[in-house]
Amino acid sequence: MTNFSQSERLLHFGPAATANGLWWPASLCAEDAARFLGWPPYFLTLLVRAGHLKPLGKPSQNSRKWYATVELERLGRDPEWLDKAIRIVEKRAQPVNTKHPNKNGETSLVS
Repeated sequence: MTNFSQSERLLHFGPAATANGLWWPASLCAEDAARFLGWPPYFLTLLVRAGHLKPLGKPSQNSRKWYATVELERLGRDPEWLDKAIRIVEKRAQPVNTKHPNKNGETSLVS
C-alpha cells in the first residue's frame, strides 16, 4: 500500500485530483485500488480472475498487481460496469460463503 501523508493526499494536482479532492498516484496497488472504489480487497481478485478488470502490464499470477487510476475512475462512474462487477463477485463468493461459516455460525464472505 502506498503511504501518503495526509497533507500529500489533500493536494490538488489538476486532472489527478478526484471528485472528493484527494490526490491519487497514476497507478495503484490492489489494496489502494479497492479503497479507491470503496470495496474490500478480495473484490479485485475475483474481478481479475473473471476477466472483468485488467491490471497494468502482464503480471504473473502471484505477482503484485497495479491498476491505472484513470481507468478505475472511469469504471467507477459506469453503472453498467459496477452492476456487472457486483454480480460477478456475488456469484463467485457464494460457493465460498456456503463452505466457510463465520464466527457467529453464519456463512458470509460478502455482506
